[in-house]
Amino acid sequence: MLRRTFLCMLPSLFVPLTAQAHSPWGQYAVYRQKHLLVLSTRDDPDSYSYSKLLVTAINKNAPEANARPARAINLNRAYNLLRTDQFQFALLSRANIRSIRTATGAFANRPPVDLKTIYLFGDLEFVVLANFPQRLVSVVTDAVLSNISVLPGAMPPRELLMLDTLHPGAKAAIKSF
Repeated sequence: MLRRTFLCMLPSLFVPLTAQAHSPWGQYAVYRQKHLLVLSTRDDPDSYSYSKLLVTAINKNAPEANARPARAINLNRAYNLLRTDQFQFALLSRANIRSIRTATGAFANRPPVDLKTIYLFGDLEFVVLANFPQRLVSVVTDAVLSNISVLPGAMPPRELLMLDTLHPGAKAAIKSF
């Protein structure tokens, strides 16, 4: 009798393990593909509040982008998200962008991340991964240019053309604006 009870209950021991195997994290990858996420960090305090302004400006002229602000817990996490192509866009201080690009400071002895500039806002730099399609960067840059009056500290467009880190898609949008 005891043996029969044990054998009947044996399958129920494995059910909770298999029921917990499903994870919603796969949906987050889909979310990242459907939305233009602008990465900022907690230890770069001005970047998150400004990213909310930037997202509003982008969505006004390019609603298909579904832009959203996103904030990493720290700069190291932002570096890892950019380096592994989990995020394509970021808005961080120019000093932090420089250290990520050149693998200096906190990122010494780590591979650099090839980031190209889309726009500058005072000390903040809006960047994208260098391999991101030019056509899409042009759409985002055009949305920024169309709303430049509501983006404080935005650099005049013609001055951006002098940057050697400017993304080709951003350059094309600025020239045609």
